[in-house]
Amino acid sequence: MELIAGLVCLDFANTVGPRRSRPDQPSVDHLGEPADLVDWSERAGTIGGNRAWLLRRRTERNPGEAAETLARAVALREAVHAVFAAIADGEDPPADALAAVQRAYAEAMSHAELVPTAEGLGWSWASNADLGCLLRPIARSAAEAALTADFGRIRRCPGHEGSCGWLFYDTSKNGLRRWCSMRACGSWEKNRRHG
Repeated sequence: MELIAGLVCLDFANTVGPRRSRPDQPSVDHLGEPADLVDWSERAGTIGGNRAWLLRRRTERNPGEAAETLARAVALREAVHAVFAAIADGEDPPADALAAVQRAYAEAMSHAELVPTAEGLGWSWASNADLGCLLRPIARSAAEAALTADFGRIRRCPGHEGSCGWLFYDTSKNGLRRWCSMRACGSWEKNRRHG
């Protein structure tokens, strides 16, 4: 699974896709089990390899906690998607999705500590032992993007015949990025035009 969105929260929203399915291309949920959430977090760089190893062990030893965390992760993912898909479409985000992101952010920041860094001060997570630590960087990313991102650069990929729907933050100089990825949807469109 590609990390193409430019923001952690949008990459997390893209863990299911395509968002607009077609009969010949059903959606795939990349968070089918708790270990998938740990794998995604490690790949996205929100946790390191040692932490990932410990959390994988925790999912095996605490299946109830793991299932509950995965359910919370999927609910957060859908709230993040609803908020930023609405923004990409020029609409007001749904109030229930905004409230869900706000609750996740408040919970996340209750575990944050302000610490000295090389650049000055920054946030660190006080506790990374529970599986809920996997959701904290996502919730923080979503709240910070909602407050600081240029909404005109939040886009939704049209994909093959409108089927993709993945979200991304357009950081291109000219602000004209259209596709989630040139390797996937962009190359399909290019081949369609020249084929």
